Amino acid sequence: MQKKSFFTMAIAFTVFAVGLAACGASGKKGFAKAGDYDQYIISRINQMQQTLFAAQKATGNEDSAVNLGKFVQQIDSLTKSLKELPDYKGNTSYRDAAIRLADFYKRSISGSYTEIARVYKEVKDSTLADNRVNELIIKLQEEETLADDAFVKEREAFAAKNQIQPDGELAK
Repeated sequence: MQKKSFFTMAIAFTVFAVGLAACGASGKKGFAKAGDYDQYIISRINQMQQTLFAAQKATGNEDSAVNLGKFVQQIDSLTKSLKELPDYKGNTSYRDAAIRLADFYKRSISGSYTEIARVYKEVKDSTLADNRVNELIIKLQEEETLADDAFVKEREAFAAKNQIQPDGELAK
């Protein structure tokens, strides 16, 4: 009778341990291959870039107040998926660089693009509006170059460390 009780307890403990481990890993996506990890990150960054392009297009709409909040929410959702990524073999630099780039995209929409939309809506003199928008775009492009370069540098370091050839380019 003791053997049966011990066996039952061992099974119960194993089920409990597996269940506990599964709960602790909830929301975390694991990757066995560096190339898959890279593709996951790049796909999220490309989705964010498409959202940014949509926000850019919406800011030129003079007819109505632009609701850029939906674009910020899309960026937030994609950023959350990046934040849930575990490290890759103890390293978080690449993931963290992607999160910083996502933060730049969010700031761009909630800052510069919102300001551009406001200028188009409120400034009646088209020359003044165009000059102000051009100033904002130049500043944004400078910031974007820095953000993109930092991300690409981390991606290249990740690829070199893990001996992969990164597939897929960032959207332009």
